[in-house]
Amino acid sequence: MISKSFDFPVLSDTKPTDHSLPAFMVSTTRGFLPRQDPIVTLPKEFAAAESLLQRMPIKTLSGEPGLLSNFTFGETLLKELPDLSAEVEKYKDDLVVMNALYRDYSFLASAYLFEPCHERFMRGEEYGLGRQSLPRCIALPIVKVAELAGFKPFMEYAGSYALFNYRFEDASKGLEYDNLRLIRAFECGLDPTSSEAGFVLVHIAMVKESGALIKGAVETLEGCIGEDRERFDDGLRTLVGGMTKVNEVMNTMWKRSKPSGYTSFRTFIFGITSQSMFPNGVIYEGVSEEPLSFRGESGANDSMVPMCDNLLQISMPETPLTDILKDFRQYRPGNHRDFLEAVRDTAQQAGVRKFAMGDRMSAALYLQALDQVRDFRWRHWCFTREYILKHTSHPTATGGSPIVTWLPNQLTAVLEQMTETGPHCEGVNGVSEIMENVITQREQLRKEVEKYCSERNVNGSWEPRPLAIVSLQRTEQQSPPPLINDRCTAFHGTFTPHTNTTNITRYINTANLTEDSAGTPLEHTFHTTMTSRHAPKQTPLERRKGESALSDFADYVQKQQALRRPPGQTPAVLEDHDELSILDELGLSDDTKSHVRLKTLLTDPAEENVPALAEHVKERLAEGHGEVLFDVGLEDSGESMAFTKENWDFAMERIGIICELLKADYKLLMTRNVGGPVDVGPRDAKDTGASGKLILRKRPENVDDVIETRIAVVGNVDAGKSTMLGVLVKGGLDDGRGKARVNLFRHKHEIESGRTSSVGMEIMGFDSKSEVVVSNVAGRKLTWEEIGRRAAKVISFTDLAGHERYLRTTVFGLLSSEPNYCLLMVAANNGLVGMSKEHLGIALALNVPVMVVITKIDICPPQILEQTVTQLTKILKSPGARKIPIFIKNREECINTATQFVSRRICPIFQVSNVTGDNLDLVRMFLNVLPHHGNYDSSAPLEFHVNDTFSVPFVGTVVSGVVKSGIIHTGDTVLIGPDSLGQFQTTKVRSIERKRIQVPGCSAGQSASLALRNVRRKDVRKGMVVLHKADKPDPTTGLLPTPKVYREFVAEVLILSHATTIKVKYQAMLHVGPVSQTCAIIDIDRQYIRTGDRAQVAFRFVQRPEYLTVGDRILFREGRTKGLGIVKRVGYDAQHPLNPELAREQDKRKEEESQGEGAAS
Repeated sequence: MISKSFDFPVLSDTKPTDHSLPAFMVSTTRGFLPRQDPIVTLPKEFAAAESLLQRMPIKTLSGEPGLLSNFTFGETLLKELPDLSAEVEKYKDDLVVMNALYRDYSFLASAYLFEPCHERFMRGEEYGLGRQSLPRCIALPIVKVAELAGFKPFMEYAGSYALFNYRFEDASKGLEYDNLRLIRAFECGLDPTSSEAGFVLVHIAMVKESGALIKGAVETLEGCIGEDRERFDDGLRTLVGGMTKVNEVMNTMWKRSKPSGYTSFRTFIFGITSQSMFPNGVIYEGVSEEPLSFRGESGANDSMVPMCDNLLQISMPETPLTDILKDFRQYRPGNHRDFLEAVRDTAQQAGVRKFAMGDRMSAALYLQALDQVRDFRWRHWCFTREYILKHTSHPTATGGSPIVTWLPNQLTAVLEQMTETGPHCEGVNGVSEIMENVITQREQLRKEVEKYCSERNVNGSWEPRPLAIVSLQRTEQQSPPPLINDRCTAFHGTFTPHTNTTNITRYINTANLTEDSAGTPLEHTFHTTMTSRHAPKQTPLERRKGESALSDFADYVQKQQALRRPPGQTPAVLEDHDELSILDELGLSDDTKSHVRLKTLLTDPAEENVPALAEHVKERLAEGHGEVLFDVGLEDSGESMAFTKENWDFAMERIGIICELLKADYKLLMTRNVGGPVDVGPRDAKDTGASGKLILRKRPENVDDVIETRIAVVGNVDAGKSTMLGVLVKGGLDDGRGKARVNLFRHKHEIESGRTSSVGMEIMGFDSKSEVVVSNVAGRKLTWEEIGRRAAKVISFTDLAGHERYLRTTVFGLLSSEPNYCLLMVAANNGLVGMSKEHLGIALALNVPVMVVITKIDICPPQILEQTVTQLTKILKSPGARKIPIFIKNREECINTATQFVSRRICPIFQVSNVTGDNLDLVRMFLNVLPHHGNYDSSAPLEFHVNDTFSVPFVGTVVSGVVKSGIIHTGDTVLIGPDSLGQFQTTKVRSIERKRIQVPGCSAGQSASLALRNVRRKDVRKGMVVLHKADKPDPTTGLLPTPKVYREFVAEVLILSHATTIKVKYQAMLHVGPVSQTCAIIDIDRQYIRTGDRAQVAFRFVQRPEYLTVGDRILFREGRTKGLGIVKRVGYDAQHPLNPELAREQDKRKEEESQGEGAAS
């Protein structure tokens, strides 16, 4: 039997003076706002907490920096805040005071837990881990007041962050927006013009309009129950009017809270469920020994739209995403929850939807109400897209829901219900426009969600992927690395202590183990040759012999690498140059026919010249991998086209048109006889024509279009490598004491000593207009994701250690990062000393183009700087290097040298100061113009070299590295290995990130990180490879072919430096790409080798077999670098030794020794 009225007690008089009632009770006057305006200041017993709260924000009410600004809040709280839970008892019957205490303790808790995450965010890093336990001084009081006030013991939307967090500037003006101020804030929210204040206060202004919604809902229900069609329709009209006002207020968010300012204060309003910052929840000290989990503050916890869902009977799909929606019910004030349940039950019993469909006008009003809900959710989606998706890769919203798929789940349900409702009200004014909008918006939503699902590796059906429980199963706590922290899945958290009993085991198939691949013990014991301590010192003549052979052998290795794989189909910059053929390689020929044509395309006003020029530029852009240096007013021979100023202006206007057609931008690098800030003047008196050089760069449509250049930064300790990178990527200058380098260090001892000991990574971005991508906030370093999304070209710096003790790390970084260029840093006051020469030698051995930056010129006396320049010039011109040093002093030299840097013979040299900023603009300009370098084959089979491994909470095992060849996509089935037995494990690529941005795939030449399914961190290591798994069996065996690995191989090597001779059984550390392993020489094509010798040598890995291919570069060292080489043959057959005569002599000697031992016995 259905009641004749909706009997839930909805207040009209909220009884604001009665503190025995809960702070939140539904009313038609204040809607879902609290019954009375919030208490601003805590009782005197809580003065310690009040003091901390006033000093806590990054910007306090007085405008001074607060405790969170210098990251001292946590330690200050532990010193100053006592456990005040006993004081709570005094006010337990005053529920309004309880709500104020709940609000303020939730602010203290979130600030304490998330302060480390905010500090990393401000350094441009991922959030990492928050503090994993809440101290007793917060945990005990917040649990007590939350229980009394009727909330969860963590920050909520209504009870703390938003609806109970406002005060009036002028009490007489009430709830007018301009009169509202925040009581508590994390960032700059106490300033009413800040983005944080705008974000919260707009929500309060929206909920201010909710009284009409409640009145309309009650009227609608009572009209339906009483079958009073007029009252039912009036109720819907009131509801539509209220939602219209709510949506109008919601639209002011764009100007009240800027998208660029949202992500910083957002750090503090996350929850502790489904967040990487708290993979196991948080321990509440003194409350529970097991970690607890709670969802964070979220606008989805508001009651307005859920009330409309319940009233209009909007049917949500039965998915885990809807389960999260239901879970949010627990995070509303108790009276709000009861009201929403009463609306839901009454609407279901009375049949609101069915009653509305019984009349065309009622159905049209019902459709209008649905349309207002759709409008609200669409605006919410737009905010999510512009405020979050475009600014961060973090996979979850503050409440723990998947950031991409959760809102579309609800929005799609509304659109479907509108589609079903439309036919019931055909012919009513305005219905057709609403339905047309439904069709348009549904398609737009589908495209947008598919786009972000593709970027972030979310199932396109918006169904969340199963939870990778194994990612939580760790034996030691690890911070997420700065690469992958994006997982768009619905991890449905609970509010009980976490337990995890899942065990994952892996089956290793050893049936196909062979002698080549199996990890069997070595048949022989090898002994390291003692050289450095007891051997005679190497003579200068021997040393020069090794150095002079280096350049020739490096060229030889470069040519031999063609054996590694067939050339790719992608055009690449030619890489084998002599210094005398640079101009020829740049395409300067005597044929002028095409050049006359180019002048016509630039200056002839005929319309057919526009598409012809567009085609020409398009081809040039394709050849340059998305960018091209373009000469205007000059023939390719360098002769002037004799442009007048009018010709020049017309040509530039046409280039602008072409750029718009091709979705590209250009920037003038330098001009002659044109005027302006980049004009360098005429070359000589005869040079009167207007000319210039500009760079065209395509606007990237997605991350795959971003041009990537990798630069290894090397040099002796204290040369200023980390400081230089800090200045380049952050945009500011150093203070002379290493301030700029701090953000680049990864370990505490690096910060304390100022010396890099690990391989650091930093990126610098240039947009399509060739401007450096930096933060608008002075001194703030952008995150990798922010740079990646705004940049058209990214320079990836690998910051390597300069100290001798970390040489192994440096060599590993140089080989594993596959650098396109090498940047050698030299301190002006020290010169080329210590490991600088070693690093230069390695770069030359790898045949990587080298540029030099001389730092610290501001503190170096002129005569010392001159000595450094002389020394550097001498070494670069030596037979071992054969470089042409070019000192860059101005814009013209910078642009011309960068243009010709396709030649390895050129070595640009810059002289800079990181303190005064001298010549840093030239370095940035040079990096911007730096041409694409490298030849990679995307059509070849996949080969991905692993150079680092991570275990990321909620993601699992992640491997990073460089795609040597082929293409890999999300969802591909791949093999990773070899393990210690030479076996490969089958896995699937869960997701792919480049520069911390999720991408659907990556191709040859790109660095990336792969998240792998069902692979344990301990089962992967640096030096492994990822290969595609064969899908067709071998016709001869009927089995799927498996990759071959080798313990032995033959290489052609050059000995660079060794004090004595090298013979069989000599051991050294060998580097092949990311592989670093001790190797023993088991055969040489002669009796011994010494410095400067080239020889065929057979090596054997001591620990385990590795994946090798012919043409791989190798470098081996014992302490310092001893030699380099190239793999000529994989595997080694002892029956066919490299030196047959020596082998026969050894066999004969062994036989004689055996016979002698037999006669003696």
